[in-house]
Amino acid sequence: MPTIPSNLKLDVILDAALREFSNAILPLRAFSTVFNDVMLRGTNKVVVPYYKLETAASRDYNGSYVFDSGEQDSREVEVNKRKYQSLALTSAEIARQPYLNAEEIGIAKGRKLAEDVLADILSIVTATNFGAAVFTGAASTFDTDDVADIRTALNTAKWPKVGRSLILDSAYDGALVKDDPLLHAEKSGSPEQLRTGTVRPFMGFEGYFDTNLIPANGEHLVGMAVYKSAILTAFSPIEPAADVRANMIDYRSVVDPASGIALEYRQWGDPNSDTSKRVIEVNYGYALGEAAAIKRIVSEA
Repeated sequence: MPTIPSNLKLDVILDAALREFSNAILPLRAFSTVFNDVMLRGTNKVVVPYYKLETAASRDYNGSYVFDSGEQDSREVEVNKRKYQSLALTSAEIARQPYLNAEEIGIAKGRKLAEDVLADILSIVTATNFGAAVFTGAASTFDTDDVADIRTALNTAKWPKVGRSLILDSAYDGALVKDDPLLHAEKSGSPEQLRTGTVRPFMGFEGYFDTNLIPANGEHLVGMAVYKSAILTAFSPIEPAADVRANMIDYRSVVDPASGIALEYRQWGDPNSDTSKRVIEVNYGYALGEAAAIKRIVSEA
């Protein structure tokens, strides 16, 4: 039996895939998301904390207090989505191909998996679900004045100052990187923008995420201002049944300690095709939250 080269060992593939997946999926932290590393047993639902935009009017005291439901609500999200990336290597490839690089394979697989998961979840960010866009325009016209206008729109809508995030397509992030108020230390108050090329949280947005993985959704979507209750998402691994696992060479769930994101790995051999088959997958689910908690940003009407 051929020995698997060190650069094709399992841990190398998994570590690279998990690292790239975790980085690419970061925009989901803007929402109410549970990254669960515990196997689901007896249910396919995860309880996700739900912090709603407060709309109840303050009451006048009239001899006794009247209480609404708790400020922190929760909702069950069904983990009913399962996406994976596959890798098949023949015995000949493992034994004779000296240039196969597991880290590069893992990076590519992890990023593509994250791209497809993110596109799926953000597919519900449409005009039907979240209303008219707060900004419409090309990346070449986008600057800090527009961010200030978006901030004003959120203030007018009475969003809490805490918990706001801004998610932008990379072209719009690039426009901000070149914008004078952020570029120059004497105006921004910090050299971080110039030193790293990364826009830090600013103008009251606690979270800032730039990504080239935002789906257009047929509506020219390029970004969004977000409050966490807009979308509820849940991730949790689902262990294979005992008889399925018995026919696998390996099954494991690996967890990113920083985020709690878990990827699952399955490996088995097919003697008929002389192939080692491997799968990296993620189990997740999502639900529409609060329609008022996203303000869409689009490139054109």
